[in-house]
Amino acid sequence: MENSQSMNLQSQSGYSMPFDLPVGEAPNITLGYGKQTHPKTGEEFFHHGMDFKVHPGTWLKAMASGVVSGIVSDMQNGYRITITYPNYGDQERSAYEVIYSHIIESMVGFGQNVKAKDNVARCDDTLHIEVKFNGREVNAEEFINMMRDNVVMESQLEMEGKNPEIATLDFDVHTPYDDKRDEIDKLQNRFAGSYFNAIFRGSYKVPDRTEQKLRDAIAIGARSGAYYQHIPSFLNPLGLGSRAIELISLIHTILIEDMLNYLALEKGVFLSGMSEDEKKSY
Repeated sequence: MENSQSMNLQSQSGYSMPFDLPVGEAPNITLGYGKQTHPKTGEEFFHHGMDFKVHPGTWLKAMASGVVSGIVSDMQNGYRITITYPNYGDQERSAYEVIYSHIIESMVGFGQNVKAKDNVARCDDTLHIEVKFNGREVNAEEFINMMRDNVVMESQLEMEGKNPEIATLDFDVHTPYDDKRDEIDKLQNRFAGSYFNAIFRGSYKVPDRTEQKLRDAIAIGARSGAYYQHIPSFLNPLGLGSRAIELISLIHTILIEDMLNYLALEKGVFLSGMSEDEKKSY
């Protein structure tokens, strides 16, 4: 299915990962989503969820505001619990259904409301998670990644007094200014505040040509399918992935050039090595 902005889950109680880990311990993923090779038989099969190796008795956490919409007892796999997480920011009332398997003890009842970080059950030594969005199966790994990003954003909001740092995506982005990256980073650290304040106050007007370049870049991204490659999150609201690297490079270049334009006009500051003709072009 195609991803969309409505898939970014907005929760009234915040966000949580499905279980806590001891400090310094990374999650142990034993099987991912999609085509997998069976560890015992060597046969290929399609895995509809995601498996974690956990310590027996690990608390299963509610990941957001939701309701317990299913509890099934399975002699082989223990309890199977389904929690429905409505998207409270979507007027169409979309929702995720998350199915948790290999549960040894349930602490919730059918129809019970839960909120992020609530203990809902105890796991066996494996936790299997499957995810559906409006009844259609989605990649469980992407759902987990979305929740992780939203947990990070939530913690940033708390630490920064509702003013998080600008999140960056870990892409190998290049611009024509790569050889000046260190110098540009220093200029941004020194002048970014005054640059944005000047834009907001209107004392610096972004050139029309720059605005048009940004509009064109956004349109190029839409035509090329750069948006919603992944389920969006608050750290990655457009669901950007590898398809968007060229677009990000283009936009990054446009923004660098506009900041250099501001520095030249308002501060008389130029990149080192600029010729007099290059300085006059600003």
